[in-house]
Amino acid sequence: MNTRVSPLRVAVVASSLNLGGAEKQTVYIARALWEAGIDVRLYYLGGGGHYESVLQQSGVPTDRIYTANRPWVILAGLIRALRQMRPHVLLMNQFGDLAYGIIAGWCCRALTLGGIRSDGLYELNVRGKLGPWLFRLGHGFIANSYRAKQNLTCRGIDQSKIEVLSNVIDLQDFDAQSALPSGISLPVKRVIVAAVGSLQSCKRFDRFIEALAFARRREPTLLGVIAGADRGCKAALEERARALGLTPNYLKFLGEVDRIPALLSQADMLVLSSDYEGFPNVILEAMASRLPVITTPAGDAPVVVQHDKTGYVVEPQDAQGMAAFMVQLAQAPSMRKSFGEAGRQRVEELYNYESLSDRLTAIFQNFAARSRRNSLLEMLPRRAPAKRHDTLVAPWAIGTSVM
Repeated sequence: MNTRVSPLRVAVVASSLNLGGAEKQTVYIARALWEAGIDVRLYYLGGGGHYESVLQQSGVPTDRIYTANRPWVILAGLIRALRQMRPHVLLMNQFGDLAYGIIAGWCCRALTLGGIRSDGLYELNVRGKLGPWLFRLGHGFIANSYRAKQNLTCRGIDQSKIEVLSNVIDLQDFDAQSALPSGISLPVKRVIVAAVGSLQSCKRFDRFIEALAFARRREPTLLGVIAGADRGCKAALEERARALGLTPNYLKFLGEVDRIPALLSQADMLVLSSDYEGFPNVILEAMASRLPVITTPAGDAPVVVQHDKTGYVVEPQDAQGMAAFMVQLAQAPSMRKSFGEAGRQRVEELYNYESLSDRLTAIFQNFAARSRRNSLLEMLPRRAPAKRHDTLVAPWAIGTSVM
């Protein structure tokens, strides 16, 4: 266990530690603060999950507070635990957890911060009438995308209450996982096009399927794979794939895959076809795997992917354009390698895990200053401003949300 070197106490609250991008970033945040010598504890309000054991193995103190179907009992348990810990900062990395966190934070007088993991509009609407109140009552919000901040500001949310903390990736851990066997057998001498994400309507895997069908007419070596848990769309997607003659030989539905880095190491490119996103975590993983990325301009995807340098950004409804980029990359191995190397370098420079604790404590400092919490400011180290990624946004990528 690391020796604590800071008087700062941070409580992180999470109701989900399932296998997912938002949950992975929650783990990264807790671990980065712990490794920086900050007294951090994660309170888990769920009944099991992939990342619970990951947290325990990393040494981050974790308490589970959970009673099935009894939210008021969970809230009471959280309040008791926080009163005992007396955190200076209470962070809910996923917006829905603010339903517990706002009350608990008020009871322990902590600086209460919520997370925005989608495009902002989703968070504003998903809780119905409660959504706007959560934005009013929270001291601040940490969005993982500039698109989310823009969307919320356009809906009247005070922009001074929103800071952006882009997703990161632990490259050392990622590379180690990439070297593991995926357990998935894919044919050799095929160009593998991967799409990763839960099978739900907003991910628009139907676009991916349509584009793959177009692309195979010109490049028959293409083989598509879709990795993700079914959220109600699998049957319709399989039916569409059959109608286009893609299954079973030219498109494989892999289900939920717990070794995505190993899967990506077998692929030749990644396609993201979503309607809306916050910061698509899978793009970082693909670029870390040195894969070119074809993406719609969902969330901050066009911030991360540099068009014609690390991949391509294509308009959402342009399935034929998406297909043309698939064919272009399939027929040019040297271009795939060049784009992949540029993507890996971009991740190393801008989205590395090592910078996370400094960026996060700088955000704490900003919110503490706005809330006039002088005692908290004295505990926080002075940080140089982090490099802003929003200066990299292309003008066409800052329009209204496509949600």
